[in-house]
Amino acid sequence: MTEIFEEDFYEVEFMNLVVDKADNLRVVECDSHFTDFAGVHPSKIKQGKLFLHDIIKPVYREEIMKALCKKNSPYVYFSAEFTDKDNNDILVHCTGQNFEGSTLCRLTLADISKSRQKQEALRQKAKEMNYLIDLVTGGVCLFKVTDDMHILVQYLNEGGCKLFGTSKSRYVKQDYRLDELIHPEDRSLVFQAIGRAMATDEPIDMEFRTIVHQDEYKWCKVNAAIQEYEDDNPIFHAMLTDITKVKEAEEKADKMYDNLARVFKNLPGAIFSTDTENPLTLQIVSEDFIKFLGHSRTVLFDEHGGQLTDFMQEREIKYVTANIRKQLDDGNQEIVVRYSIRTGSGKFLVVEDRRKLVDQDDGTQSMLCILKNVTKTYRSKSMNGID
Repeated sequence: MTEIFEEDFYEVEFMNLVVDKADNLRVVECDSHFTDFAGVHPSKIKQGKLFLHDIIKPVYREEIMKALCKKNSPYVYFSAEFTDKDNNDILVHCTGQNFEGSTLCRLTLADISKSRQKQEALRQKAKEMNYLIDLVTGGVCLFKVTDDMHILVQYLNEGGCKLFGTSKSRYVKQDYRLDELIHPEDRSLVFQAIGRAMATDEPIDMEFRTIVHQDEYKWCKVNAAIQEYEDDNPIFHAMLTDITKVKEAEEKADKMYDNLARVFKNLPGAIFSTDTENPLTLQIVSEDFIKFLGHSRTVLFDEHGGQLTDFMQEREIKYVTANIRKQLDDGNQEIVVRYSIRTGSGKFLVVEDRRKLVDQDDGTQSMLCILKNVTKTYRSKSMNGID
């Protein structure tokens, strides 16, 4: 992508000046770049003999005055053709700031005439890019946010049309509002995200539902950022991804987890589960496990992140982990390890940890584990010289 546009970069010449709006845009002061552009000696500027109207093409004069004199608008933006010292028509982009309580306005002009030389090539590249964008399975969107917080679509590729249940022939009509196609429960979150982006210039990264048909919606992940402003209204460039199937899978997984948690809660014995990658990280625990260990769920999961290692003796952790992995590598369907664990009273118990491999629907395996207190047996063997 970078290589496509590198050849289209060019240096822009900036010029600064101050004009009097009440006197045919008389140039009050300017920098050397502007005097060179206009071909006027600085002394004539001081004498007040240069008027911006003299070098603006007549067709643009009324439009520029309207932009400069717009009420309650401290900043102005416009593009117009100016005539330089060699009588060439130069395309110039202008940003300006009105002086409060004064008829003066400070302007910064950028000579963007070279862009015209690139236009035909860029048009062709734009066609090619649009074709490539339409091949993207995700959505690409340009939308403008109006003063009354309407979201008006300006461009949608094929993927975006599918997400919003529309077509290119439909969205090109004037005032096609995307906000009406966002699920009512999600609209407030969308507008909050837009407001934050406008206030902080930070990109949007969120998920919401789009209404495709009545009583039918899709989940959409959106990454968007402000590309430019048009009449003080932000225009966002957005990448849209259909995550409906992901959300459905997550919802199904959440239901399965909730069902499993309810089953676990009522299972007798100090039972817990882990995955095979993190054999000492708790996933779900039974009520009897809570009672056995003497630590609440808040302590286990909120304070310790489910790390069983936080309650084990440090010297045993590496050995126990290696022992579990060895039995897994040996293909054992049932795994047995012993270690010491600290209870809520602060005492250590010697436990036997028996694990059974359970196949999951996604092809992975988890371990169903149960702890048994073998402290007395362990001490008895130790006293008789058996370890």
